[in-house]
Amino acid sequence: MPSAAPPPFVLSTPAILIGAAPTDLAGIELCAPEWPVFAADGGVHTALANHLHPRAVIGDMDSIGAIDQLDPAIALIHQAGQDDTDFEKCLNLIHAPLIVGFGFLGARHDHMLAVLHSLASLADSRPVILVGQDDVMVRVRGDCQFHLPIDTRVSLWPLGRQNFIQSQGLAWPVDGLTMEIGKQAGTSNRVTATKVKIKAGPGDGYMVILPADCLHPLLQAALHLANLS
Repeated sequence: MPSAAPPPFVLSTPAILIGAAPTDLAGIELCAPEWPVFAADGGVHTALANHLHPRAVIGDMDSIGAIDQLDPAIALIHQAGQDDTDFEKCLNLIHAPLIVGFGFLGARHDHMLAVLHSLASLADSRPVILVGQDDVMVRVRGDCQFHLPIDTRVSLWPLGRQNFIQSQGLAWPVDGLTMEIGKQAGTSNRVTATKVKIKAGPGDGYMVILPADCLHPLLQAALHLANLS
């Protein structure tokens, strides 16, 4: 008889999720100390090395050594299926209004593409932030706005097909543009006003990609998207 699916972690606050890609967790100090920490499989080692105590480790557990030596207070949620990634397993079990992910960008590009694939297939509209060494990005469904320095690099990447109605504060407006993977993207745009606004039409959602030093304004924008500010 198959085992019952584990109950999800239902949260009213954002959650921090740590993956196994190399990361120094730069910027994690911008997250509130009360936000719970979770680890995707081998990301638990990064968490513990940085004196963070995950509430749970979620994944197929193929990247954890000496699993029996982990603190028994850390829940181990073993998900053996190979049809979804550890990141996707985490998204399915962590029901938080916002997830901030460290250790999912950089290193292996196939892993990064799998993460973007998971975000493209995510059915709900919650924002998900990914923090990397060079870039930070947020998954958006609908409208968004950011307060950014003039000349900041900003890219829009469709998670499938996405229509844009109007934009403000971009050197190359996206008014009336429909972006689609393999047909039209919006990389390497530039900020021309300190307030950037994007009004989106129907579509599958999109990633907003900024330089890593823009994590603070991106986080503030994501909290607004999640109705937490």
